[in-house]
Amino acid sequence: MANANWLRSLLLLVVGGIFGGLLTSTWEHRIALAQRNNAQSSAATLATMETDLAHLKEIVPPASHPMVDVGLFATNLWFAGQRRNWPLANYYLGEMRNRMRWEVHLNPGPKGADGTTVDMQSIFDGVDNGTLTSVKRTIQMKDSKQFLVEYKHLLEDCYSCHMRAGRPYIRPMVPVSGSQPVVNLDPDATWPQ
Repeated sequence: MANANWLRSLLLLVVGGIFGGLLTSTWEHRIALAQRNNAQSSAATLATMETDLAHLKEIVPPASHPMVDVGLFATNLWFAGQRRNWPLANYYLGEMRNRMRWEVHLNPGPKGADGTTVDMQSIFDGVDNGTLTSVKRTIQMKDSKQFLVEYKHLLEDCYSCHMRAGRPYIRPMVPVSGSQPVVNLDPDATWPQ
């Protein structure tokens, strides 16, 4: 009887070992399949990301795009100031400032006329803390005469920046006419109701 118990125990141990080995093998097989599927999924995700990145590079506007907006807002700023529409002038000044900041973000270090890198952030900081602040103060004071002076100083600073960035051929001026604006610059306008 002792032999039978010993044989039964041995048989039970062997069957348990085989069963455990099968479970472990199945478990490891599932892990290997999951890892392989993850690797395939990661490769597909990486390929999709690369395609998306290439597409974004194709559709991104040129770095000069914000400066086109700056010109538009500077023109509208001038005419709003001339019409003494101070809230609108303040709006255009803010939009102009934001587009200048965007340009600096897109093109922080262009090559100057001498081939050296130009620190656009430093230039922007100087204009932002100087002329843009003076124009804003003039708008807040609603001073038409001082607005003309500060606006011309702003154009001088703009031209200084253009020269430093190797673009002396971009010469800003006080606008004499603008494109047909969709915004009515008259602060007393009643249309549309």
